[in-house]
Formats: sequence, structure tokens, C-alpha cells
Amino acid sequence: MDGLEFNIHQLILSDLAASVGASKDDPADPTIDSSIDLITSNVTTRAINKGVADGNDPESSSEQRVHMSTSRARCNIGFAELSVNTSPALLPETLPVLLDILRDIPYIDFDMSLTGMVTAEILTHHALSFHGLYRAIISTEFSWNYRNWASVSEHLNFLFAPDVIECLNRSLFNVLQDEDDDPDIKTYIQALLSRYVLSGRPLNGYFLVCCVVEAQWTMLAQALYPSHAPIYPKTGEEIEAAAANKAWSGLARDVTAETGASDSSLKNALMRSLELSMQTFTDLLVQIEEMESEPSLDTYAWETMSESLKLGTVCAVALRDLDNNLFSRLKAILSMDSPIADSLVQVAALKALTVLVEHFPESAPSLVSHLRRFITSPVPTFENEFVSETRIPAPLYSAAKCFALCIKLAPGDGLIMSNMYSLLNHIAATSKEMYDNTPASSLFVGSNSEHTIMNSDRATLHSFETIGHEFKRDDATKLAIAMLIQRLYISEPYAEAAIAHNLVDLALQASEASFLDIIRAFSSLSLSIHSEDPRFSNNMILAAQTRLAHELHQRPEFYHIYLQELLSSFVDKGIAIQNASMQNRHVKAEDLAEQLISLLLPIDALLSHADLNPRFGSSSELVVLFRNMWFLCTLFQFTMADGKDGSATEWRRPALSRIAAKTPALVLEEALDLLVSDVEFNTSIRLEYAHSVMPKHRNLLSKYLPYHHAEIRSLSPGEIILLLTMHDMEGMRADAGLPSSLVPYFANGSMNSRTELSACMDPWPTSHVQIITEGIQNLGYQARTQSLPGELLGELQILLTGSTHRVAKARAVASKYLDRLITSFPSLMCDPPLVFSILEVLTLLRRSCEGEFVDEYNPIYEFHSDRVDITLQLPDDYKIRDEILVNLQRNSSRWFELALSRAPMELQSTLQKYLAVNQSLSPIDTVDLGASIAETFGKAIGPVQRKLSSLAALSKHKPDCAKTLTSQIASKAYYTGEIAGLRLAGRGGKNLQKAIDEQDPVPEISALREKMHAALAAVRGKRNSFTIQDLKRLLFRCASSLISVTKCDYTLMYYMVALPFEVFTPSAIAAGIETWTWVISERPAFEIAMMAEINTAWMTSIRLERGIFSKTLNYDDPFHHPVDYSPMDKDVIDRATNYARRLLSPHTLVLQMLFSRLQAAKYRKPGLMLLIQRLSLRSARAYRLLSTHALAREARFSFLIFGFEALGSSRLDSYCEYTFRESLYSVAFSWFSVRPQWSHGSNRLQMDADAKLLKEFLSTLQADTARLSHEVSSLGQAQATSMNATYVSRLKSLSVPLKLLVENELYRLSVWANPKSMMDDAWKSAIRAAWETNPAIAVHLVERFKYPVVAREVGALVRSRPRDVLHVPEAIEFLVGNRLDGVQRDLKYLLFWDPVPPIIAVTFFEPRYHSDSFILQYAQRVLAQHPVEVTFCFVPQIVQALRYDELGYVNRFIFETAQISQLFCHQIIWNMKANCYKDDAAEVEDPMKPILDRMIHEIVESLSGTEREFYDREFGFFGEVTSISGKLKPYIKKSKPEKKAKIDEEMAKIKFDVGVYLPSNPDGKVIDVDKKSGRPLQSHAKAPFMATFKVRKQLVLIDIDPDSLLTGDGGEEERRTEQDVWIQAIFKVGDDCRQDVLALQLIAMFKNIFTGVGLTLYLYPYRVTATAPGCGVIDVVPNSTSRDEMGRAKVNDLQGFFISKYGGEDSVSYQKARLNFIQSMAAYSVACYILQIKDRHNGNIMIDGEGHIVHVGQSST
Repeated sequence: MDGLEFNIHQLILSDLAASVGASKDDPADPTIDSSIDLITSNVTTRAINKGVADGNDPESSSEQRVHMSTSRARCNIGFAELSVNTSPALLPETLPVLLDILRDIPYIDFDMSLTGMVTAEILTHHALSFHGLYRAIISTEFSWNYRNWASVSEHLNFLFAPDVIECLNRSLFNVLQDEDDDPDIKTYIQALLSRYVLSGRPLNGYFLVCCVVEAQWTMLAQALYPSHAPIYPKTGEEIEAAAANKAWSGLARDVTAETGASDSSLKNALMRSLELSMQTFTDLLVQIEEMESEPSLDTYAWETMSESLKLGTVCAVALRDLDNNLFSRLKAILSMDSPIADSLVQVAALKALTVLVEHFPESAPSLVSHLRRFITSPVPTFENEFVSETRIPAPLYSAAKCFALCIKLAPGDGLIMSNMYSLLNHIAATSKEMYDNTPASSLFVGSNSEHTIMNSDRATLHSFETIGHEFKRDDATKLAIAMLIQRLYISEPYAEAAIAHNLVDLALQASEASFLDIIRAFSSLSLSIHSEDPRFSNNMILAAQTRLAHELHQRPEFYHIYLQELLSSFVDKGIAIQNASMQNRHVKAEDLAEQLISLLLPIDALLSHADLNPRFGSSSELVVLFRNMWFLCTLFQFTMADGKDGSATEWRRPALSRIAAKTPALVLEEALDLLVSDVEFNTSIRLEYAHSVMPKHRNLLSKYLPYHHAEIRSLSPGEIILLLTMHDMEGMRADAGLPSSLVPYFANGSMNSRTELSACMDPWPTSHVQIITEGIQNLGYQARTQSLPGELLGELQILLTGSTHRVAKARAVASKYLDRLITSFPSLMCDPPLVFSILEVLTLLRRSCEGEFVDEYNPIYEFHSDRVDITLQLPDDYKIRDEILVNLQRNSSRWFELALSRAPMELQSTLQKYLAVNQSLSPIDTVDLGASIAETFGKAIGPVQRKLSSLAALSKHKPDCAKTLTSQIASKAYYTGEIAGLRLAGRGGKNLQKAIDEQDPVPEISALREKMHAALAAVRGKRNSFTIQDLKRLLFRCASSLISVTKCDYTLMYYMVALPFEVFTPSAIAAGIETWTWVISERPAFEIAMMAEINTAWMTSIRLERGIFSKTLNYDDPFHHPVDYSPMDKDVIDRATNYARRLLSPHTLVLQMLFSRLQAAKYRKPGLMLLIQRLSLRSARAYRLLSTHALAREARFSFLIFGFEALGSSRLDSYCEYTFRESLYSVAFSWFSVRPQWSHGSNRLQMDADAKLLKEFLSTLQADTARLSHEVSSLGQAQATSMNATYVSRLKSLSVPLKLLVENELYRLSVWANPKSMMDDAWKSAIRAAWETNPAIAVHLVERFKYPVVAREVGALVRSRPRDVLHVPEAIEFLVGNRLDGVQRDLKYLLFWDPVPPIIAVTFFEPRYHSDSFILQYAQRVLAQHPVEVTFCFVPQIVQALRYDELGYVNRFIFETAQISQLFCHQIIWNMKANCYKDDAAEVEDPMKPILDRMIHEIVESLSGTEREFYDREFGFFGEVTSISGKLKPYIKKSKPEKKAKIDEEMAKIKFDVGVYLPSNPDGKVIDVDKKSGRPLQSHAKAPFMATFKVRKQLVLIDIDPDSLLTGDGGEEERRTEQDVWIQAIFKVGDDCRQDVLALQLIAMFKNIFTGVGLTLYLYPYRVTATAPGCGVIDVVPNSTSRDEMGRAKVNDLQGFFISKYGGEDSVSYQKARLNFIQSMAAYSVACYILQIKDRHNGNIMIDGEGHIVHVGQSST
């Protein structure tokens, strides 16, 4: 009650402390220190000088008081909470401060934070504080002593003063009536008082007095009866008044060991408290007697009187002196003339007398007769309903216990018997008197006086039973039972009910003979029918029988005795009802049958005990009784559905289902079981009655077996009843997951020999199919709620054994039912016991068949497996044995394949466990069929491993996982042996012959924990030197340690999951999965904890955006990247692919494990399913983070299949189901929110796996239906139904476009078939649904589906709702179009649109867009927004855009960008110079020459300092070099040596300037030139030449260590260095190079596209730079020769050239060169065809040193 009103300040401080506690293990959290500083900076303690602190001046210390504000006090409290939550390392610093705070409390004057008024302070502070003290005293044990009690009592006794009570009561009135008070204070006090009233304890002075009294006797009782036993439950929750109740129970049970108070002052204090308690009692009694009505609740009169009696009693015990006043007062209360009729006071008086008699036994004799009179008197205290009470009412219990205690302590041996007879005679007399004086009409209504008399009889009977129970004497118990049974037969109904109730208590402690007497008496009475009312007596006895059945767990040895008696009673009553119905035709059997139905209650109650299961091992007599009971239930149609809601017997069907679950097989297999004759002449079925009702039963059986009318007509009534019983009872069993009892019906020879009965019992008639089908449907519903019966596994083992039965019919039924169950619930194969049983049965069958070749004429009939405790009894016919083996092996292979497709990890882990177990086998037993099958499927590849399964399908040689199987078995065995060795080492060389004990200490686990912590910290800090093998060793040691410990080490488990996730490479995650599944397999109890850690690690990967939640590999338009003028580099593509796989594979591997765990959990593990649902939902809601890389397709759609599987395996509330499903749809749609993608690279396995995955997902979509059948809502039924209809409509509209998109994705991957065509209206609906989900999906539909209606509809949506697609650059073409026309377009949104690639942006400057300002602003912003490295590649297009730059946007962009990048500045100037003239000779000016001249002049003039110097050096140097080509023109007709000499001459004149760069190679610096390298090139009208330059380039080296945790699995570390290379370049004058620039620019884009999708198609887009009109610099393809040169060298056979250069056709070098030729030929063929490149003569086709073909001279396009 201390926190009755919220306080924001205190809540903030408490939450800060709690947050620190939650984050204390994360040292990187910066908020911890700031939170600690915030709280500790406001902590206040007194400043005490050293002398005071040392205790030298206690008086000064006591006088030094400090005022403290409320906020400071709250900060002190917050500091205390912080100290509890903070790290243990800070404890030495916080503990002294806490001690200072506690020390200062008595000397602090706290602020009056609410009010300064005294009365308000009393109510809001002192009253509440005292109430808290009172609750602490009565609820918490404390070692009080007499001195403590006397000290506290002295202060508390002042509260008894009337003026104090009056002051407290008056303060309430004053505060609420005072108009001058603050309204906020009054509101607070009203709220405070209201809460006390609502809790049933109005706050006033009387309440505090009652608290004082109870607190006093609680402290004193604990001083008298000290105890140190804990009284709190394990949860640590407070139990109200626990200490008080325990102390009182101790006083009432034993005489205290403590001596009485000897000190005079202590005696005086006790006497004072005794007097005050008696005075309080007397004063209240006088006041009550003067009242005209009962005292109100807020006076606490009865409570205070009760507590006063207890206080006086405890004081008397402490004084060792029985106070006469107290004793007489107690006796007066417990008398007929008692002044008090309140049960609370009388119960307190009885409890007080019990304590006094225990401590003062001399008072017992005088109380025996007094209490007997009280008990046998019609006292109102005993007025409680009897039969409805599950426990004895408190007054009754207290009176009986006190009476029994008095008899026990009173002297005299005959006192027990005499009092028992006296009580019994009283019962007989009063019940007879009441029955005689009550008219028949009111016998069952009862007047008040009769009710009082009846209650006194109940008290008397309970006292009688308590005497028999308390004395623990067989003679007393037997006498009590005999006398009660005797009275039971002759008593009237009222007494009969009470006697029966008490007999149950006696039966639970009686001997077997007495127990039999009691239950037979009950059975006898349950058969009789009262003449006046056929319900009353029977119901009383039935209640007693049911109660005895419920509580018989106290005497489990009587289970079967009572069960036989109940079944016999049921059968006898059924026979009696049949006889009564036939003797009296006016009596309806249906009316009498209601009494028979009621007997099912005690049978159901008895069979509900978990330790009673008569289904197995029951005697033949018990089987007959069960059979007769079920026959009667079928005869009276109890097993039929009632069809009436709310009927009185609607409980019977569930009760019968529970009884059926524990009923033994009604048919025994033994040949001597003459079942048919037993059925036909069954004593429980009267033929005369059976014939009268048989037509109805025969018609019902015909309904079940519609094709067996002829056989049914010839069946006897008993056989009809048998078949109906079989149908109904086995249907109930099947619903409960107990199907195995069907088999014995078909194994009984007597039933098989009866032709008509056998025909109806055919192994697979309609009836049995219906039973099995309905049972499987019901089990399917239970499976969705993870409540599949645990008994089902045992049933499957029984059916498995039944499938090897000697009788063919039984074998067929068991085999088919087993097959139906496993195929319907394939995840059952995840349970090791079932898998082991199948493998062991196969082994035993194989062994039995081998007997034909070992000892053919002495067959062994029985085979047993100790491993699974299964015994097979097989026929001696070896052909039948072979047939059984073949059938079971065929079925089991199908089951294993099914399990492999669902849960491969669980199955293979189980099979490894089976193979790893060592068994001592003889040499002949080494051939083990079970082990062979386990090995076959243990190394098999499951469909979940999609790439491996694709490899198995595509490859001619079938791969398997034998390496994984053997390595995992070996690793598990090694590390298990390692931990066992550590345990043995701990024994110090002793007892080495004994098995490993789980209790053996392993101190090395602590070291392992520290090592894991260090490894995790090293990986996080990127400074570890671990290899993947080191990681695996650590993980396997953690796993073996976890498996070996008795209790889960959660720290080790955390590291075991966190470390692989922190490394986050495929190898690390794979190693983690191996160890996680091993721990789960060996220690299933750890599964939830392990999965919770994996769940947390997965969530962390979402938060950190790792793996498939990383955007680093998201789809990106290749035109957003710089155009790379270099040859295709396969290493770059491989590194990119490996990096993508390294990033995406970890989540894929974990998903495979989770999918496997889902299959294992979906039937019986709701906790694990909850974790899986949470993981799926959280991941689905993070769909915006999911990677859109082509290789992420597998991970994404694997997750979707996993999510839909989790959804389909769960029973969720409708809204939760809708939210879950819509989130999964969002994940699927987000894949299509980017441009359509192909598969990455040419990996056929990946493409095949992706195609299979998409097909599987499409099947999942088509099979998915919204159940929405479960509601957890406060909405009405109509509203909920309306919401569900909305959900279904919404999901249906989403499924249509999603299916279309998946089909299109399949089409793009497999190119098999187009998606289905639809009508225009259907397309519009689908497009609009996709738009509502994500507009980007609708935009990209145009590229996926080449239908005009799609483009039109998407265009209309974009133009009408442009704000929805501002983030989709591809949508801009639908807003802008190919040109501006009359269509209304809202172009202002272009100012906020995401950027398109530069190559598209430059087109917006064309005249077709009429220089629209919005379009021009957007284009200029896009160009400026892209990095210079990207726009650098599109310099020619930017220069051409100047032609239409009327508003100067392009001009401004060029000028501003030239200021940013010198390379861009140089390239743009060269290109502008090249475009000043239209011809090569620079004679025909281009119209935009003035613009270009002006731009060049402005840019050059803007340069200054080093930029201008660099410009002058660059242009001056290469102007001189290029001019050499012009100087060669006069030498065109001269010989090559002459040309060469001229080139060398001109090259020698050039003054080399270090630091310039080749125009065609701006990424390197020229550091030298070979002035003798000039070489004239062949040309008819031009004079090109080639020169060689030494260029220093920056080189990026990739370091990869496959074993390293950081760089393994495709990870890499970059290292940059510089390298000098010789590069050749061609310089031309008088030759227009602009066409080459454009062609090579496009070829470079081709290369970017191929590289982006991972295709190793070789293109070499060498650089060409046009530097002036008719001038240019061209890169030379290194180490290459033209086909023309090869021809001139007499090389006319290309294959011969390759053989001579690279070696024979079988050599690796030749095959590499041939592959390079193919890849380059394919790439250039596509490029040349699309670009229509002409002039492809032999001089323009080069072959490089690696065999690549390279096209040059693309000027003719």
C-alpha cells in the first residue's frame, strides 16, 4: 500500500536503475555512465566530523540533524535501486554510501512534501507507515525475543487509549471537511482512502487498533515458538500473514520449549497486555450488546475481538498461568447461551482453547463435555453448505480438532469410545426426530430450524470422524467405520449424506478390509432408489464416491480395488435398469439410465490419476468388467452425441473419451479367448431388453457400414453391440492419439472365425477408414496448437510392432494405420524413439530371416531389442517373415525420405546418434540392417539443401554427404571422450573402472568460459588470430561441456551462439549449427534456451543490418557506376560473387536449421513455436532491410517458405494471423520493388535451386488459406466476422498480383512458359493491388509484362499519384514520357524525385522537352548529385547537351564540376575542342563552336595556381606528342624506317615533364617515356604512330586466408600499393575519334552489365580520348596480335595457332585459352550485333596472349 499514488520523479529514477541493470553487461553502452552520474550526483548524506564518525561523541551525533527535501530523498532511494542493479565490480564503492544513508535516517528531518498540516501528515505518512510495519511483522519471520516484544508493546499499547482512537477517526473527518485545504491534497487523500475501502480495509483508528493487537501476539508467539524454516514460496512472493499463521500453528501443535517469563518487568508487561486485550474485548462486547444491529465493517469489531482473544491466549502461555477470566470468557463464547454468534469470533475462541489445552492439559477434562454439548447443539456457526464444500468449513474443523485434543489429553482409557458412542446416538436421535416431524412435501426444501439441526449433525459427524482419525488407532478407526457404515444403512437422507462424506476421510486412512467395506457400502446404496425422491440419496453417495476417487492418490495401492468395485457397480446397475424396464413397461429405461450415467463420474475421476493406467497389464477379470461397462454404454447410447447444448449430461462425452483413453483392449489375442460366445451370452445384456432396442442399433451399424447390410442382418445382438462399441470407443481413442487398440480386434481367432462378423471386421471397411480419418483430422487440429498427445509416440511403436504381427489382418491394419499417421504427420520422424524403433525392428526382422540359413528347422519365434525395449513375436514361415521385412523396409524408406524433405538436420542428427552408440555385438551381429539404412539416409541430400539436391539431379554421379556424416560422428565422439577424460582426471586416478559420473567436477569449464569470452572480444575488435579450425574446436568443446553438465550453463550457451554469429561467415555458422543441433539432440531440455539464444542473435543481425538484412549488396543500376575502361577481370567477378555468398549464406544456413527445428517443434512444443513465430514476424517486419541482390533470392524465398510453414502450423488469433500473413506478403512483394533481375552468373546449380524454390513458394501460395477461425477480441461476433471478411478480401487481392510476379520470375529464370494471360480489367485490378502494397512493384510490372494495358495503367497511376513513387527513379519515364505533349503532368514533383542514372538525365536537355524548367532543374540536380567519377564517363553526352542549353543549366554544371575535379576539367576541355568542327581537317565549324570556345576560355581562365600549372603542363606535353602525327604527314608515302627516324627525332625534342598523365589513362601518372619506342602505324591517308610510356598506378592487392575467421569463406583484406607499368598509346592527327569514343563507351556499359550479373563474358573497352578536331589518343591492347598479322605470318589455321602457342588440346593451358576465346567471342558477338559495328576486317580483330578475341577500330558503327 506504500505506492498508492504514482510519482513521476520516483518512477524515472527507478526506470533508470532498471535500465542500468539491463545494460550492465554491455560495457560499450554510453548511457550507463551518464545514468549513474545523474543519480549519484544528487545523493545526500550528513557531513559528520571524524570524532563523531569514530563514535567519540555520540551525543553530538544524535543532535546533529539534517533537513532533506523530497527530491533528495528520492534520489537516495534511486541510488539504492541502482546499487542493486549495477555491476558487482562497483559494489565496494556503493556499499559505504548505502551504509551512510541508513545510518543517517534517524537524524534526518524529511520535507513535508504534501502538506504541512498535522492531520494530513498522520493520514499520508504515519498511518501508512504503521500499516507497512504491521504487514511486515505478520508476514515476515523474525527472531523476536521477549525483550523486543516488551519494548515494542510498550509503545503500541498507547494506541489503545480512547482519545488516540478518537483523534485518528476525527482526523479523517477534519481533512475531508476543511474547505481551506489544498484541493490537490484532498483529492490525494480521497484516492488513498478509496483504495483502502476497495481492498476491504477502511483506514481509520479502529483498523490501526486491530493491527496493533495482531502484531503484538505475532511477535510474542514467534518469541515463544522460534522457527527458522522458510515460509516463502520459490517465487519469492509475499504471503499475507504467513509468519503469524505459522507461529500460531506451532503453538497449537507443540508445547513451547521456551520457559515462561521470569523477569518481573516482563511479567508486568505480559499482564498489562493480557488485561488490555480482555478490556478491549469487554468494551467491544458491551458496545455490540447496546447496538440494535450488527456493527458495520469499518468498526473492525469482530476482527478486534478475535485478535484480542489470541493476544490474551499467547500472553497466558507466556506467563505459564491459565487466566481464569480468559478461560471462562472462551467457554462462554462456545455455549448455547453465547452472547456472540459471529463465526469469526467463535473460530478464534476455538483456536485459543486449542492452544490453551495444549499448554494447560489440566483444563482438558472440564472441556470435553462442554465442547460435546457445543458441537451437538444447533449453533448458527455451523450453517454452511456441506456437499458443495470441497474443504471442511473453518468452524467445523476447529471445533472437531479442539474436541479431539481435549479427549486425547483428558485422563481415562474409555473416554474415546464413550464419546464416539455418545455422538453417534445423538446423530440417530436428531435425524430421526427431524425426519419424523418434517412433512413429505417439505422434505427436500427444509426450514431454517431444520437446516440448523442438520448442520449440528454435520458438526457431530465430523467430530466423530476426527476422533477416529486423530488418535491413529486401528481399533478406533475400525470402530468409527463400522458404526458409520451401520448408521449409513439405517439413517435418513440428511444424515446419510453427512456420514458418507466423513466415511471418505476415514477410507483414505483405513486398512484394506475397512476400505472394502466402505466402497461396498457405497455401491450397495447407489443401487437402491429412494422411495420419495430417486435423486437425493443417490447424489449424496455419488458425491462421496467421486470425492474418494479424486483423493485416492493418497492411497494408490487401492486403485485397482476401487476401480473393480466401481465397474462392477456400473454393470450391476445397468442390469438392474434393464430388469426394471422389462418388469414395468411404464418405466422408461432412458429416465433410469440417467442414474447409470452419473456413475461415470467416479470412474472418470479415478482414471484421471496419472499413476493409474489399466490400459496395459490388466487382468482378464478387469478387461471383462471394462467390456461390460462399454457394452452397457453402447446399449443405452451413452456414446452418441447429445445434440443439446447445455444439457445436464453434456459432460458425458468428454468423460467417456477420457475413460476410453485408459481402457484396456476389449479383445484379447489369446486363442482360448472365446470372445464371440462371451459376447452372445454376455450377462450384462438382457436378451429381452436387447431385442426391444436392437432395430435402432442395427440401423445405426448399417449407417456406419453401408455395404454390409446382408452380414449385419445375420449378426446377433451381442455382435451388433460389439461392433458399435468398437466404432465409438476406438473413435474416441483415435481422437486422443491412441490408435493402437484397433489391432487386437483383428488378431482374435474367435472373431476371425465368425464369417459375418469377420466380413464386417474387414481390415479396411468404411467404418475403420472413418475412424482413422476422423482421428487424423482431430490430431491435425491438435498439431496446429502444438498439443499433439505425448502418448502418440508410444502408440506408433505399438503399431510398428503390430505391423509385424503373426495374423495377416492385424498386420495389415497396423501397417496401414501406421503409414497414414506418419505420412499425415511426417515430423513425427524427428522423434528419436520412433526412428530408433523403426531401425531396430528392421534389424530384428533381418535377423529373423537369416535364421533360415542358420538353423532352418529350429526357428526362433521371439526377438527382443534392449535398446528400445521392443519384442517381436514372428511366425515360423520364413516367406511371411521376408514379406514383412520387404513391406516395412519399403514403407520406412518412404518415411525417411519424407522426413529428409522436412527436417533433414533433425533426422540426420538422430541417425548419427543411432550409429554412434556402441553395442557389444557378436561377429554374426555385425551385419545390421538398421545401421545400414541409418548410414544411407544419414549421408543423403535432402530437398532443403537445394543446391546440393540440384547437383544430385543434374550430375550423372550421385553425390552424398558421407564426409559430413563421418566427420560429425567422429567430432562428437572425440569431444565427448575429451570431456569424459577430464572427468576421469578429476578422480585422481581412483575408481577408473567405474562409469563417468555427471557429478564429477570439471574445473576446466571455467577456463573454457574465459577463453570463449576472450575469443568473442577479439572477433569484435577485429584483432583475432583464430582459424576456422580453432573456432570449431572451441564450439565443440562448449557443446560437449553443455551436454555433460547436470544444469544448463547459460553463459557457455550464450558464447556458443554469439561467437559464430559475431564471425558471421558460412563456415562459422555451419560449425555453430553442427554444435547447436548436437546439444539439442543430446539434451532436449536445453532446446528452448538454445533457440532463445539463436533467436536473440538473429534479432541482433537485423538490428546491425548484417547478412540478408544488409543493404550493401542491394540491386543497383549499372549506369550508376563509373564506366571502367579495362578488360573484363574474372577475379573481380569471382570476388564479388564470393563476397555476396559470404554475406548471404549465413542466414540461409540458419534458415535451413530453423526449418528443420520447426518440423520437430510444430506438434508438441508451443514454447519453441512461439519463438519461431516471433522470429518470423520480426524478420518479416524488417522487409525494407532485406537484400535485393540476385543471390539473395534463395535466402528470401527460403525465409518466406519457412514463414508460411510457421503460420500454417500455428493457431493464431484472427488479427494476429492476418498481421503475420500480410507481413510475409510484404517480404515477397519487396523483392519485386526493384527492376527485374536474372540469376547471378552462370551457376546452373544456383539457377536450378532458385527455380525449384520459386515453384515451391508458388505452391505454398496456392495452398495458403486464411483460416481466421480463432478470436481473442472484445468485439462482438458481428464486428469480428465483418473484420474477418475484410481481412480475407484484402489477402485475396494481394495474392493475385503476387502469384503473377512469382510466375514471371520463374519465367525469367527458366524460360519455360509465359504467365497466364488475363483480361484488361483483371490486369488493372492486379496492378492497383500491387500499387497499394508497394508502388515500386507496379512500376516494374511494365518491364516484366510487355502488355500495353500494363504500361497504360501504370502510367495513369504515376501521373495521378506521383507522390507515391518519388523514391522510384524508373517511374519518372511514366511522368515525363518520351516528349512533352498535351497530357497533364504534375512536373513540380521532379524537384523531389530520386535521381536517375546520368545517361538518362542528359536526355532531359533535349529539345523534345521544350526546356521545361522543372525537367531541367531535375536533370541538373541529378548530374550534380552523382559522384564526379560517374558523370566523368558521360562527358561526350554532357558536351552535346550544350546545343540546347538555352537556360544555361548545362553550362553551369560543367563550370562548377570543372572546379571540383581537374580530371573532369581536362576531359571536358579535350572533348569540347574535338567538337568545335564537324570534319577531321578542322575546316567545317560546328554551330556550337562559339559556345564551346567561350566555355573553354571561361574554364581555363578560372584556373589558378597549381591547377593552372597542372593544366599547362598536361596540355603542353601531350600537345607536343600528338603533333608528331601531323609532322609525319609528309612521310606517309615513305618507308617505315624513315617514318621511324622522324618519330625518334621529334620525340627527342620533347622535354619530358614528370607527373602528367595519358589522356586515355587518367588513373596513373607518367613518370618516364621511351623516346625510342615510337612506331609508325599503317594508314593510307593518315600518319598515326605508337609510343610507350612508363606509368605509375595504384594497385589494390587482395589478401585471402581461407582458414582465417576474418578473411575466410570469401572474405578479403585489401592492401594498396604502387606499381610501375609500361603502357603503349596511339596518337592520331586528322582522324575523327569521336565515333570510337561512343562505341567503346557502350561496350564499357555492356561490360558493367555483365559484371553486375556475374557473367564472365570478356570485353575489353580500351580507352579512346578525342583531344582536338581530328586528333585523339588511343589505348593499345597489350600483348596482342591482329588476325591480319597472323595471316601475313602464314598462320591460316586458328586451331593450329592455339596448339602451337598454348600446347596440345588436352593441355590445361590450351583449354583455358579456348574457354577465353569462347567467352570473348560470345560477348563481342552480342555487342557487335546490337551496336551494328561494321568494318570487321582482320586488321580490326585482335587475339591477346590469353586467347581472348578483342575488337578494335569501332569507328564504323
